[in-house]
Amino acid sequence: MIRRRNRIALVTLVVGMAWLFWYLKFAAHQATLQLDAVPDNFWGVTFSKKYAEELGLDWRQAYLSVIDDLQARNIRLPVYWDQVETSAGAFDFTDYDWMLAEGAKRKVRFVLAVGRRLPRWPECHTPAWLSGAPETDVDRKQAEAVERMIEHFKPQESIRYWQIENEYFFPWFGLCPKANRDLIREEISYLKKTDPRPIVLTDSGELNSWRDAAAQSDILGITIYRIVWNNYFGYFRWPWPAALYRFKARLAGKSQDHMMVAELQAEPWPSQFRSLQDLRPDEARALFPTRQLETNSEIARRTGFTAAYYWGVEWWYWMKQKGIPEYWDSARNIIQHANR
Repeated sequence: MIRRRNRIALVTLVVGMAWLFWYLKFAAHQATLQLDAVPDNFWGVTFSKKYAEELGLDWRQAYLSVIDDLQARNIRLPVYWDQVETSAGAFDFTDYDWMLAEGAKRKVRFVLAVGRRLPRWPECHTPAWLSGAPETDVDRKQAEAVERMIEHFKPQESIRYWQIENEYFFPWFGLCPKANRDLIREEISYLKKTDPRPIVLTDSGELNSWRDAAAQSDILGITIYRIVWNNYFGYFRWPWPAALYRFKARLAGKSQDHMMVAELQAEPWPSQFRSLQDLRPDEARALFPTRQLETNSEIARRTGFTAAYYWGVEWWYWMKQKGIPEYWDSARNIIQHANR
């Protein structure tokens, strides 16, 4: 009898694990976006000047297309330290001033992200002139740079939120040193003394508890990724419903009106750390069809959070320049439908 029960338990476990593997790796998890249920001005985009340049784009033209053709009215804009302080003490904010000015003309509201750890690989964007410097020296220069950025940009009325660092308490991604909690507290403290606008901190939506970021932020921004790749499992799908993100927010002590989706997957995740430029169009469509863009958008809508910022606008534009406008066109329809 005991052996039989053990066999049944083993079979149940094997079947359950097989089902879970299938569910994570192969099940579609599709949802239909309820366009008319999306709150006004819910959508935004993250625009990375650095990533646009890496894709070989005219970044200014790409940016103007984002605010004129897509009509994005909420933009998360990372200000890369290694682009604004290319030599010690010499700051040049010209390109970012231009983006903020062009956005302000069109009533764009910004999440301005400052710090060393910011969106896009390698996550930590340290100036080349600090290469090989002791980490204590880098930290000191980082704090000084963040203060300079805050002082320079704080007159800009189009900034709705400040973001300090990016996924700072998430240790398993990016070429970054271990989080320095004293340093980020110093950055946050300086900003709070200097400017009253809300502070956003971000965290991995699927792989972290959010508690550290939630405790030190006014607004918590999280990521939502549905189709990802790693060395161990290859491609698999996160099946989490929107309710899970709401539940995690409650556990972290944040109400829905103090939450945003800071990074909503809207581009493929290439395997083996390949560049998106290396994907053939049929590969890109297979890895991330426009149907997945709709699904991800609906999951974000169902969270009930205040906003969702798409991740991948530079790639949409790059694809459009290659004669493949379907991602750009799909996103434009979604964004403009909510621009009420």
